[in-house]
Amino acid sequence: MSESIPPALQPPVAVALAKLVKSFPAPGTLPGGIYAEPKWDGYRTIALINFDGVTLWSRQGKELTRVLPDLAEALAAQVPPGVVLDGEAVIWNGNTLDFEALQRRMVTSKAALPALVRKLPAAFAAFDVLAVAGQDVRGVPFTGRRQLLEELARNWAAPLNLSPATTDRELAKTWLRDLPATGVEGLVFKGGSQPYDGSRSWSS
Repeated sequence: MSESIPPALQPPVAVALAKLVKSFPAPGTLPGGIYAEPKWDGYRTIALINFDGVTLWSRQGKELTRVLPDLAEALAAQVPPGVVLDGEAVIWNGNTLDFEALQRRMVTSKAALPALVRKLPAAFAAFDVLAVAGQDVRGVPFTGRRQLLEELARNWAAPLNLSPATTDRELAKTWLRDLPATGVEGLVFKGGSQPYDGSRSWSS
């Protein structure tokens, strides 16, 4: 069927990574304009939504579905089959990201996990899309992928979230100043005309 996951995106999926930079990229240094996004403190998660269910994978190719059942359930309910999303699984504890709560899920027994999920549910911040309707879109420029992602996210409800992105340099500086208090690690910069590839093509 056309809405199945493309063969090239069967796990493990090679994820795009960011190389460390010490300052804002200068105008013109990234192709197609500079987009800034928050760098979330959680687990990088690739979500594969298929007809027979949802599977979640780390950037190292480890399956995370068992420890993120709340996210798998929400993705199955709100995202159509044939979609592959790139994002971050996070846990909010009040107004702050709680990375240790995510780590506890990794070592919690199957019997004890449901109580942990109820106490501190996870959220998913989607920042890229790799496939839509069974079609591999990694070759589409970031601006096009972002439009596809925004359309997918139009009617999402918690715990699914669209990670914000901006070309406004002053707004990005505001994020860099204010968001670390919530546990956000910094910013990621992407070029508007960049395709998605499994290399360090982004900056942070």
